[in-house]
Amino acid sequence: MSNSAGVRVLEDVTRPETLDLIHGLLADVFAEHALDDTDAMTFELAVAEIGANIIEHSESGGSVTIRLELEVFPGRIEARYCDDGKPARIDLNAVSLPDDFAERGRGLAIAVNVLDELGYRRADGKNHWRLVRNRTTDQA
Repeated sequence: MSNSAGVRVLEDVTRPETLDLIHGLLADVFAEHALDDTDAMTFELAVAEIGANIIEHSESGGSVTIRLELEVFPGRIEARYCDDGKPARIDLNAVSLPDDFAERGRGLAIAVNVLDELGYRRADGKNHWRLVRNRTTDQA
């Protein structure tokens, strides 16, 4: 993990402990910034869900290098994931919660619902995710 000009970074090769490292980085960022509890909780939920999806889908194709950048701005909290896994075959505009009895498929829908922006693109052989939660209060 590193901290450069206000950006906190985690770089790892996906493994079972990667999700714990993501939560640890989030905890460090939340300890450094006065964030509204709801903003922090919903942002952590979304960041963890996207991270878990990257980790889960990497298991079927071997190890994947993952990079997570976290940054807090006066009006928003932002996470940026980059990974060299297989392309995500998703349409973010078509994401919805599955039925009540489904055992899978809620993570992306939850992230879409709690974030103000969720973007995905494939470029340079990598997946790029951008997650933004607008802050409830305008604090630094």
